[in-house]
Amino acid sequence: MAAPVGDEADLIKTNDGYKAPEKKTIDELVKLDAEDESLKRYKESLLGGTKICSPFPNDPRKFILQKLEIVVEGGPTHEIDLSSTSHLTFSFFHFCLLNGLTLCLFLTELNVPNLDLDKLRDNPIEMIEGSQYHVQITFFIQHDIVAGLRYAQSSTKKVFRSVETVMLGSYAPRESPYVWRSEDEEVQSGVMFRGHYNITSVFTDDDDQEHLKFKWAIKIVKP
Repeated sequence: MAAPVGDEADLIKTNDGYKAPEKKTIDELVKLDAEDESLKRYKESLLGGTKICSPFPNDPRKFILQKLEIVVEGGPTHEIDLSSTSHLTFSFFHFCLLNGLTLCLFLTELNVPNLDLDKLRDNPIEMIEGSQYHVQITFFIQHDIVAGLRYAQSSTKKVFRSVETVMLGSYAPRESPYVWRSEDEEVQSGVMFRGHYNITSVFTDDDDQEHLKFKWAIKIVKP
């Protein structure tokens, strides 16, 4: 794979002093201290038992983004349908949404033809400055534990650029989806924040595995 360039380069995890624990499979974790009944019960509650869950057994991915919602206070639902892509590169963003709007993004769990995701940048989503919103991500974990799931995002407006990273946590496989919710946010206001933003987003983990990447655009406008 070629080295990332441009607004993708800083999305690679940097050494911030955090050292990930040694990678262990579910079977290895279950066998640790197998004679300790209290520890065994604790691990079963954490891992959901010894069964390795695969909600979508024909899909090799460990992390499957099912739905991403950007919920704007008092708003209806606006959807971007991404069900026609199997290797979606996707994002939530830090600073934007239309007033009175909920943005939902969906990803199917089966292998289907890829969508030309770069074309999404040709149709930026307009968002009104000052809107209040939060982000909610619904996803499945299957086949194995995903440790240190992260979301990173690069936002570029002309010569200005920012990179943000959010730690979503570590997750064991299970049949039902996980739901992660961000803190409440506000679309930034003022003439310097209005305009077109190109966004590149990526989901990675402690093993530096890239699960999803997504490019799109937004436009912050006045009410």
